[in-house]
Amino acid sequence: MLALAPDATDVAMALFSGIFNIGIGAGALVGNQVSLHWSMSMIGYVGAVPAFAALIWSIIIFRRWPVTLEEQTQ
Repeated sequence: MLALAPDATDVAMALFSGIFNIGIGAGALVGNQVSLHWSMSMIGYVGAVPAFAALIWSIIIFRRWPVTLEEQTQ
């Protein structure tokens, strides 16, 4: 993204920072709810669910739109 718009690096970094903070907040919220309604030992299992979903999504995306090394360097 930064290679496509090098003059907008400050906006891109702000967006990435905001998305990162949303992830931290969502993880804290989910962890709190799991610890309240289930037990602390379940936090790892519940955290594995979105991690596994992201893994499956990444595999699907990379198989559907493969990028070769030559395309990346252009």
